[in-house]
Amino acid sequence: MGIGYIGLGDMGGALAIRLQSQRQISVYDRDAAAMAKLAAEGAIAAESAADLARTCTTVLLCLPTSDHVRSVIFGEGGLAETLAPGSLVIDQTSGDPTTTRELAAELAAYRITLADAPVSGGAPAALAGTISIMLGAADGVVDRASEVLRSISQTIAHVGAVGAGHTIKLVNNLLSCSQRWLSLEALALAVANGITAEAALKVLVAGGGRNAYLEQQGIKILDGDRDRGFSMGLAHKDLKLATALGASSGVPTFFGSLSRDLYQVGIAELGRDSHVETVASVVEKLAGVELKSVRAGGGA
Repeated sequence: MGIGYIGLGDMGGALAIRLQSQRQISVYDRDAAAMAKLAAEGAIAAESAADLARTCTTVLLCLPTSDHVRSVIFGEGGLAETLAPGSLVIDQTSGDPTTTRELAAELAAYRITLADAPVSGGAPAALAGTISIMLGAADGVVDRASEVLRSISQTIAHVGAVGAGHTIKLVNNLLSCSQRWLSLEALALAVANGITAEAALKVLVAGGGRNAYLEQQGIKILDGDRDRGFSMGLAHKDLKLATALGASSGVPTFFGSLSRDLYQVGIAELGRDSHVETVASVVEKLAGVELKSVRAGGGA
């Protein structure tokens, strides 16, 4: 039986395109334009999630939240009703690990297995087949899930049982979102004190303050390339989940909690649907500076 993909947003669409480039898949999304884009790549467009499930025994999901995942699985015409026993669901949503474990237990009653396999690296890495996949699955499910996931990327880390993938994804996003804001603050501090943004970036990526955000995104931000990445609202959602996980685990998240609140400021300024990299303009406004390269109109 076939492979299906549900949820064709910025990340899910890129992952599905990559998967379709390696093997035939069926796809479904409520957005007709997203469906048409995948159909143009050769994917089979299903009429509904239930229609897709009738022809597939492995279904991948990439949805905004774990609540959306629950709805697709257990809502009217959901996967639980239509997938054959023995099927596998792979959730690539940046989800709530507690909910993921609950869904896995509930699906087990239908003899359907759930694994979580969120990703990190962005849509370009998904399309290139280099994205990092964090797999949470029982030992007996790893080979089956990995056989499908390798068509997306060879970079797969099995980090534990179901729910573990979503746990490490939250840890990753707690760090990366906090790193983004702090890096922008550092650049703003330099600019406010007479150092050009480009000169500051050059020094920081060569010294002890270097980090993945500055190395990979710094010059793009200074060039004004900011309308990309996932939404501010989804970044804030992940930070809320990560800090809640910290609270339930007895782990203080002082910096993480501050980061969560700062992204709430970003939402207040720009809206939940704004791209996460536009948070640079919020830092600029608060600091009273512009973070621009020379070619984008910044100081020489």
